[in-house]
Amino acid sequence: MYHELDLTKIKDFVDSARFFVDDLLDATFLCWKSCKIFFDRVTHIFMTKMDDLLAKNAEHILKYRGGQTVKSTVLDSNPSRILLNLPGGLTGIITKKEASGFGVGPIDIEVGTDIEALVIDPENDQGLVVLSLRRASQEMVWAELHECLDSERIIKVKITEANKGGLMTQYKGVKAFLPVSQLTPMNYPRVDGADAGEILRRLQEHVGKEFAVRVINADRENGKLIVSEKAAHASQRIETLKNLRSGDVVKGQVSGVVKFGIFVTFGGVEGLVHLSELDWGHVSNPGKLYETSDKVEVLVLSIDGEKLSLSIKRLSDDPWKEKVDKCKEGQAVSGKILRWNAHGVFVEVLPEVQGVFALEQFGVSDHTELKLSEGGELTGIIDKIDFDAHRLILRKEETEKAAE
Repeated sequence: MYHELDLTKIKDFVDSARFFVDDLLDATFLCWKSCKIFFDRVTHIFMTKMDDLLAKNAEHILKYRGGQTVKSTVLDSNPSRILLNLPGGLTGIITKKEASGFGVGPIDIEVGTDIEALVIDPENDQGLVVLSLRRASQEMVWAELHECLDSERIIKVKITEANKGGLMTQYKGVKAFLPVSQLTPMNYPRVDGADAGEILRRLQEHVGKEFAVRVINADRENGKLIVSEKAAHASQRIETLKNLRSGDVVKGQVSGVVKFGIFVTFGGVEGLVHLSELDWGHVSNPGKLYETSDKVEVLVLSIDGEKLSLSIKRLSDDPWKEKVDKCKEGQAVSGKILRWNAHGVFVEVLPEVQGVFALEQFGVSDHTELKLSEGGELTGIIDKIDFDAHRLILRKEETEKAAE
């Protein structure tokens, strides 16, 4: 009896325990499910917020590209490298080789300085952005040169060397070429016979000098920069030609001396004083009268486009006119024979006054047929006074009598 009672109680206890465990398991499952739903929602909210945060800051994260110019602040600097604080929280580095730009090096740059550099590598093995101060400097100079080309702005450069084609110079570290053809008249190496050695020697005289020039070709891709001194003075030249008239008297400077005369420059233009316009007397060597850079006054004879014909002798009275002042057409004169050639027989009528007989006056067509003696005397009649040629045109007295 007692034993049966015990079994019944145990059975009831086990059933109660089983129901309790089942209820506990159900409750645990519901709790787990609720927790899962909660964590899923939290995770979703977190990821959504993170995506939004990343989207908002996307432009500041690893957006750099090669060739891009970036403004930054110097974090640290030593002789071998510069560390930079870049926008977006990244760190940049400039090596010693790439640190020489804008006329400075690594040791010249202080911490906290704001600089502009060019991205070479958006991310190296250490996760740093590699930049160049030197290349950024060059890019900025080329940008300035293109602006100079477009705006026709005049810049100043110093000549560093010369070659047979022109002069070498540089602008803020960028090498440039100034061709001979783009030099102003005053600096152009005008040489008789185009002697290459003499041209080079004259060009070398410009080394170290400062020139005002204009950019006429800026090719960044090929690193080609060509400048012109002539173009820098173009507006002055145009203005001078606009106001210049034949008959004007101007002051200038000798820009070249050659066998056939001298070149004179003024107001950005250049003209030629021919040998025959240098002096009223005979000139065989202009170099004995003038040197480059001499100051002179000239008379403008004619203007043909940019080609100017000038004269120095016409600024003074022709002394020959005074010497023949007492000579009259039809007057009988005599003179000493100087020479004879295909143009006629030349005699000295007065000191520095020559007369000429045509060959026909002697009944010959070839001067070699003449039987004359140098220093002998001839008499004739003044047929014409040629003031331009500075000669007396003579005829023989026999011809005059024959005509009568």
